[in-house]
Amino acid sequence: MNNESLIKISEMASLHGVSRQTLILYDRNGLLEPASVGENGYRYYSVDQVPRLRQICLLKEMGVPLAQIKRYLDAPTPDGMCELMASRRAAIERERNRLERQLRAVEQIDVHFSGVSDKEERAGLPQVSWIGERKAVFSPFHAGRMDSKRLHMALMDAWGRLLDAGIIPSCGFGALLDARAATSDEPLAGAGSMIVLPDDTGVDGAEVRTLPAGEYACVYKYSMPYDVGPLHRLLAWMGDQGLKAEGLVVDCCMLDSVFHDELRRADFCRLEVLLG
Repeated sequence: MNNESLIKISEMASLHGVSRQTLILYDRNGLLEPASVGENGYRYYSVDQVPRLRQICLLKEMGVPLAQIKRYLDAPTPDGMCELMASRRAAIERERNRLERQLRAVEQIDVHFSGVSDKEERAGLPQVSWIGERKAVFSPFHAGRMDSKRLHMALMDAWGRLLDAGIIPSCGFGALLDARAATSDEPLAGAGSMIVLPDDTGVDGAEVRTLPAGEYACVYKYSMPYDVGPLHRLLAWMGDQGLKAEGLVVDCCMLDSVFHDELRRADFCRLEVLLG
């Protein structure tokens, strides 16, 4: 074959907006072998190969893997193209759903951290707020003396269940307690870690608690969830205001140990007591 009638590799690459290295890769994997190779190893392509490379570039731009492109081009048919597009459409839908879940998670985490500095300035100042219904995966604290290790073990049990279900834990976490037990000899009776669910999606094998909509006595505080001192103070304030606790206590973690420093050695949380 007369090389003068062929297209040099640099020209073929420039014509399709790809690099010489890309064409060499296509040659090595059998996707597009040159029509001729000179004695000096220089690659040349025929005009008839332009449509094939054009098709390869189009499909690659659409995200079709090279292996699938090769299988199709080994025996191209209109029906084969339709099958290839159906496969790619399904893959794009899966990726779009994954990205939409990630976007919702980004938005939820952004809301969680927005205004935290202002909230820190209000630490220790109780107020009554309306909070909508939430659902949370619950993992009970292990019996015995509570510490940060046992706290994290319970939290990660719930965390793992969400990840296994394909749910991003992006709506906050903390602990659930019982106001009636808080002033007893076992203040953490029935307590445990919780992770708020982003929607009503079920989690197989996990205990899901409903945190009802209603008015809650709330206060921002610096303490670990198993430290019931701030809860005692909030309950005392409620008594002075003539407010009665229904029983449910939600301890929402705003800043955990990731944000601890020399001055702050406890979590920053929002304590919520459901009013009866």
